[in-house]
This record gives sequence, structure tokens and C-alpha cells, in this order.
Amino acid sequence: MLDEQEKRSAMREEAASWFAAMQGPDAQNRDQEFKAWLAADPDHRIAYARIAEVYSMGKSLVSPTKAEADAAPTHRRHVVALAAAVAVILLSFSAIVWMPAGNEGQKNGPAIVADAGQHTAEFASRVGQIRKVQLADGSEITLDTDSIVSMQFTPSSRLLRLEQGKARFEVAHDKRPFIVSVGNAIVTAHGTVFDVGFRSDQTYFVRLLRGSVDVARADHVVGHDVTSKPRLLRPGQVVEAGKFGVRDLPASFAPAAGESWTSKMRQFDDVRVGDLINEANRYSRLQIRQPIAAIADLRASGTFAIDEPRRLASNLSLLFGLKIAETPDNSITLTPSDTKISQSEAEAP
Repeated sequence: MLDEQEKRSAMREEAASWFAAMQGPDAQNRDQEFKAWLAADPDHRIAYARIAEVYSMGKSLVSPTKAEADAAPTHRRHVVALAAAVAVILLSFSAIVWMPAGNEGQKNGPAIVADAGQHTAEFASRVGQIRKVQLADGSEITLDTDSIVSMQFTPSSRLLRLEQGKARFEVAHDKRPFIVSVGNAIVTAHGTVFDVGFRSDQTYFVRLLRGSVDVARADHVVGHDVTSKPRLLRPGQVVEAGKFGVRDLPASFAPAAGESWTSKMRQFDDVRVGDLINEANRYSRLQIRQPIAAIADLRASGTFAIDEPRRLASNLSLLFGLKIAETPDNSITLTPSDTKISQSEAEAP
């Protein structure tokens, strides 16, 4: 009979194999089998989540050289990269202390790392990417395009910092506080779902979707020395934070279509065309130039593919009778044409 250490090693290898399989070309065919494996044992889900997290931190270590990438066929490159990633994942576990889900103080998963529970990481998304990251405590971060979140978990706290962009935090229950800082503001979560993002270089917003959070200004964010009275938010409430402290924003404040930004197919209601274009430009190197005011101030409702500028430009052209052109500097222009529709008809399907 396998001893406990061998069982853990076997489970790690099995989880890593499933991770590689579910990133590969046969993922759809094996989806039901994978779900059955996850459901068979609570520790399977924990092991898989930990594999995914370690991979997200270490995948840059297994990137092939440019010469190797150019020489290998696409399918072979994919298989080789996954195999190398799994190898790194399994090696990474040599520094991880595994604890069964039932152990006191670790009911949500394995211990984080061996060195007194310290765990640091940085997660980033590229332009056009919306990235989900599963943390070892069961919490989840969704990073918007071109965003960065740094993290430090200790035995007594869960500290995260939004360095750039925007992120959604879905917080798992844990005895340790979950604190997100951005600029000179801090957000303390209480089992909740909330968004944090930059409005400018020195102002930030917090939108609460579920649960409750406290928002306060802190002049010494590293030590979290709070210098303003915390604001307790209600679900649906959105506030702005900065050197001025914390103040309300209207519920209609909608960076990236409010709550729906985690999907690239966005539902907009009476959005200004200029604002819609600004939002789309965050997700692509191909930019739509801001049109003249008469076009930018038009308003539209509907569902738009926010990360496909040509498709969005085509939709706007159909809605408002505009001319589309691409310029040599890799941008799209929208200009008036002779055919226009009424403002009341400006709704995408």
C-alpha cells in the first residue's frame, strides 16, 4: 500500500497530467471525464487548482527559444511546451508543503509554501487578454486587459496590490483578512466579490458586487496605516478613492460596461459612441480613431465584441451609416456618409 507521501506524489502527477490534457487539442473530448475526476475527491480539485497556480507563475520558465519555436510545427510546439510546463510544475512541488483539505487551518486547500507560509507572486495580462487566476486559498482574480496584480500571502494575512489596470476579486472564506491596495487606498474584503481599477494615475474606483468591503485612504500603504475613516459599501455601490479620501460615484458609472467587463461580448445600454470606442481601444493594438463630435456623441445600445475593432467599426457603420477606412498607421476611421439612421434605431442585435 502506498504511504501518504507516495499518495500525494501520485495525486500531483495525476493533477498535472489532467492540467496538460485540458490545455491540449483533446480538451473538449475529455471534458466529461475530467469533471468526473474532479468530483471524485475534494483533494483532486485542490491539487488541480494548485497546479494551475504554479503553472501561471512559472510558465515563462519553459518558453522555447525563438529558433526552436520557428522550427517546430504548431502542434508539436504545443505538446512540447505543455510537457515542459508539467515538468516545471512537478519540480515546483518539491518546495510546497501539502496538507489534506481536512487539516485544521487549511480547510480550503494545501499550505502555500514551506518557508513559514510566505507566498509571493505577480500576475499580469497582456493587451486584449482577460485572465482568470485561481489562488491557493480558493479565491479568484480576473485581470482586465493590460493589468498587473501582485500578491503576498502570510500565515496571518492575504495582501494584494493592483499595480496597473483593473481586476475583479472573488474572495474565499479564510480566517486571514483579504486586503487589496491600489495607490494610497486600501480595500478590506469580507467574503465578497468586487472590482478595483484605475481612473487616472492618482484616482481609483471600487465597485462592490456582492458581500461587503471597507474602503479607506492610507498614506502608508505598505504598513496599511489608515488615515481616513473606512467606508462600508453596499452591493451595487461604487466609490472613487484618492488623496481626497473616499467619495461616492453614481451607480451609472460604468468603466468597461460595469459588471459585464469580464466577458468580451459586452452589453451596453445607451452608451456614448466615443466612450465605446475608448473601451474597445484598450483591448487591441488596432485602434479606432475618435471620430468627430457629431459621431462620438451618438448613443447606442446592444451587445458588442469589445476586442474585435473591425467588427465593432462595422457594427457602428451599420447603425449610423458611417464610412469605414483603415489608415497606413494601423488605425480605423469612422466618418459621416450620406446614409444615416435615426438615433432611436441605434441598437445592435
